[in-house]
Amino acid sequence: MLLPESPDSLHPLEIDMAGPAPQGAGMHALRSPMLAELMPELDRIEPRARAAVAGLPESKFHEKPPDGGWSIAETFEHLCRANLSYLDGPIPGALEKARARGGSAKPWRPSLTGRLLAGAMLEGGKPVPTAKAWRVTGEPRANVVDAFLATVERLRAAMLGADGQDLGVSFPSPLVSLVRVNLGDAFRVLVLHCHRHLAQVERTRRAVGM
Repeated sequence: MLLPESPDSLHPLEIDMAGPAPQGAGMHALRSPMLAELMPELDRIEPRARAAVAGLPESKFHEKPPDGGWSIAETFEHLCRANLSYLDGPIPGALEKARARGGSAKPWRPSLTGRLLAGAMLEGGKPVPTAKAWRVTGEPRANVVDAFLATVERLRAAMLGADGQDLGVSFPSPLVSLVRVNLGDAFRVLVLHCHRHLAQVERTRRAVGM
């Protein structure tokens, strides 16, 4: 498992992004160094997602690749489920707890679990088993790409709301209640997870002949 070398750095060069950052990315006046580094990677998600599905016929959107695995639609459904498990789960309560503590300039440090999860989510890394709650069963929701991008904007709002607060506030993982992560862990893992699966979408598009 590839792990970031430094617990305080996202090492953006380890994340194989498609294309240049959108204009203005990285210019957010954020107080948290961790969030200031992470926000440009969040900014890349929407243009990358839209480019990945541009001009894609509906039949190809739902076609599974020849070697098996999820269709493009199913991959976006998985991303919706993953993001919502945090956004509709522990993140709001953790934000409230952080605000109740008052502003904090304490440097963020990843938890051991958060460090391991981030390493597992690096784009191009080895396949990892899908958590049961994030598995895709049945048909993907309607307008699944737009639904995914709506979760990305909610993630942005949560990150902005956490800026200047203690990102070390911890909470049980929405997947395994006995495992705890912190706010910074959650933000980093979700952004990395999005890019990991957008790379999968790009590979699937090529695999189905597009």
